[in-house]
This record gives sequence, structure tokens and C-alpha cells, in this order.
Amino acid sequence: MKKLIVLTLLAACSFVTYSQSCGQSCDKKSCGPEGTKKQEAAVISTMRNDLQTVITKMSKSSFSFDNQLKEMTIEKGASDDESLLYISQAATSIRYELLNKVEPSKLLASLKDYKPSVSLTKQEMVANLKKEIHLLAFQAEQL
Repeated sequence: MKKLIVLTLLAACSFVTYSQSCGQSCDKKSCGPEGTKKQEAAVISTMRNDLQTVITKMSKSSFSFDNQLKEMTIEKGASDDESLLYISQAATSIRYELLNKVEPSKLLASLKDYKPSVSLTKQEMVANLKKEIHLLAFQAEQL
């Protein structure tokens, strides 16, 4: 009986703690699983989709990009951080291919001079990735 009471109390404490952590980090309407913010997940999904579009455009272009890049699918991570890592790695691969396979005269000047910025926070990383993806998408339009 004592074990049942302890387990019940433990479960209740866990629920209260979870509810409080979600309430502190986001409004209940915007809370997703495990306290993640749905809006952040939407931004990450949009970035992933935008990069997939860039890959599709590169695949259809007349340039001979690496087959691994043409067939690349950017996976969803188990967390926002893991997803951002996958997106960042994909963006780096795409930028590398564009810089090495597209004639310099057809490259955007801003892409030639692009240097990834150091990100101290997740928000800075997302903002920097958005800028890079926008640049890659604009270059893909020019192919």
C-alpha cells in the first residue's frame, strides 16, 4: 500500500513539474510534445522544405552536381537541435557544391563571399541558417 501511495505521489509530482515547465516556456496552446514550441518546429520544417526545394532545383539543372547531393533527403532530428544540425550540414554541402561546380561568372557575389557567422544562441543559429538558405535558394533559381 505504501508503495502505491509513493508511486501515485511520484506520478502526480512528475505531471505537475511537466505542466509547469511547459507553462513557463510557452503558452499551452503553442506547446508541443515535451514542452517544445510549435512555432519553432514550424520554422525548422520550413527551412528543411526550402533546402529540399534547392536540392530539387539543383538536380534538374544542367550542372553535374554530385549524385549524393541530388538524392539527399534532409531528415528530421529527434530534437530541434538535431534537426538544426542536419539542416546546417545540408546547407554546407549545398554551398560547397555550388561553389565548386557552378562557373564563377554565374555565382552570386554574395555566395562567393559568404562566410558562416558564429552563433552563440539557438535563435542566432536559426537566423543565420535562414539567411544562408535564402541565399542558396536565390542561387538555385539562377541555375
